[in-house]
Amino acid sequence: MKKLIIGSLLLLLIGCSSNSPNKVYYQLISDFNSSTDTQQVVSKTIVIEPVSVASYLDTTGILYQSNPIEFSTANNNLWLTPLSNQIEQRVVQDLSALLPGYLVTTTPSSDPAVKIKLFIDGFHGCYTGDAIIKGYWMITDLDNKVTLKHFDFKIRLAEDGYPTLVKALSTGWQNEEIDLIRSTKL
Repeated sequence: MKKLIIGSLLLLLIGCSSNSPNKVYYQLISDFNSSTDTQQVVSKTIVIEPVSVASYLDTTGILYQSNPIEFSTANNNLWLTPLSNQIEQRVVQDLSALLPGYLVTTTPSSDPAVKIKLFIDGFHGCYTGDAIIKGYWMITDLDNKVTLKHFDFKIRLAEDGYPTLVKALSTGWQNEEIDLIRSTKL
């Protein structure tokens, strides 16, 4: 009888531990390919300053807005690296691909053509079935002229789920990068 009880408890413990959800890690993706031409002529430098992400977004869990006043952070659907780092990497890689005559870097430079500072206030899923992206770019040229470019948009999700949300955020972010280049004439 004692063996039966111990065996039952052991099976119960194993069953409980196997039902816990697995953590899933996500990263932003891009459709832009960087040039592999090592002989590329670079005429100007663009310095990407550290990305500022609202503290409630810069967590390990992906943020979801469940109604007009409530936000929650996922416990098992997580960013692979902090969101600020992912967006910074995306900006450097994507702008490098989109602007082949420029050196796009996070390394400070004494005479960059442009310095870009990015502020993210929204980068999350919403109960309305949308991905939300909002914030602004601050672009400083050689003459210290500052240009602000605000963005605030929604991307309709094709279906429920974190993979769909991350893909929508990635696509929306790429569209914002293209709009930045067009509107600021980089």
